[in-house]
Amino acid sequence: MPAMTPFGTNTNARKKRVYYTEESDIYEGMPVCYEFDATANVLNYDKEAGGDAPSQSSPSTTAEGYQNEGKFLRVEDPDSDNIHAFAGVVAGTSHSNTAGPRWLDIYIPNGAVVPVRTDASTTVDVTVLGIASGSTLCASGGRPVALACETVNRSNINGITLAKLDPNMFGLYQNGVGSGQTFNGLTGAVANTLKNVFANTSGSTCNLLVHTTVNGELAASHNEWSVLGYLAVSGSITAAGYSRAVLAQTVMSGTINHGGAVACGLHAQITGTVTNTLAQRCAAAIFEYGLSENPNTGDADVIFLYANGAEDVDSYVHMWGDGERASVIWKFSGCGGLSTSALIKLMGTGGMWTNTGSWMQIPIDINGTTYYIPAGAALSEA
Repeated sequence: MPAMTPFGTNTNARKKRVYYTEESDIYEGMPVCYEFDATANVLNYDKEAGGDAPSQSSPSTTAEGYQNEGKFLRVEDPDSDNIHAFAGVVAGTSHSNTAGPRWLDIYIPNGAVVPVRTDASTTVDVTVLGIASGSTLCASGGRPVALACETVNRSNINGITLAKLDPNMFGLYQNGVGSGQTFNGLTGAVANTLKNVFANTSGSTCNLLVHTTVNGELAASHNEWSVLGYLAVSGSITAAGYSRAVLAQTVMSGTINHGGAVACGLHAQITGTVTNTLAQRCAAAIFEYGLSENPNTGDADVIFLYANGAEDVDSYVHMWGDGERASVIWKFSGCGGLSTSALIKLMGTGGMWTNTGSWMQIPIDINGTTYYIPAGAALSEA
């Protein structure tokens, strides 16, 4: 006869015995992290020294490189160094109202639904709970480790809520000690790869969707990023190459035979409406734009604020609104020659400006003084 599952228990949950090194009060569902950088051991035997334990000068410590069991048996409160080494949450109530250090049981984060301690009011299958430095709660913030599995009001008192304990369900979290994890690929390394082939003949295709909604009242200084690209190059550069915080590249090898088809390397767009007339909507970006051959006029949708005179290509700045693209307002072509490799070029202090056709002047205000930029075809100094 098969064994009966005890009523009211989760057979998916797995417990582990660990040594809690802190002095905090212990509660059911309290999160703990491994002391991954520990030199203190648990077996009271120094593997580096060898011999008999009584003859060792410091048997309670084990040096790095000698497989210290303390790294996976000793746990502590979350802090800025160990937050990536989440061990689990305290299991059961047998240790409640006591303080460490002491041995205790924890639920390991294997995806099981277990009680976690929180100060957040939770909504079933909606509220994400995380751990943060200095906190002994799974709060609604920090590094995500659990998803609430019941709706509980915790606005007045901290307590437990059932949650699916699995930090891996929230995607990437690669943040080691100090500046982060180190890849010793001296000739190059790729940290994460997402490479798929889609055989679509219609519809939409996307290899990575990043959808961010910020719905709080932004009443103080703030920043929002749906995607943030940050590149720090601290070594010296002694050879030709490229340093790019973000690289967007579209490689076309098929045949485009439709007037409504649009191809671009990067499409930056701001849409929507605002009620405050003082609000500014700005789409400004700097790109280096290069093609193997000149594009046909009007074929490229490119926001371009940098003219690279070394490339024999046409470059454009477009402005558009209400769903319709305006005409080209700035154009730079090639290098050398008058006004072809720079937006503003110093021409000297000679006589009047002349050109072969009609010309215009563009007023600009600098510190209260009005200056004029002449614009026309084939300008030359008299």
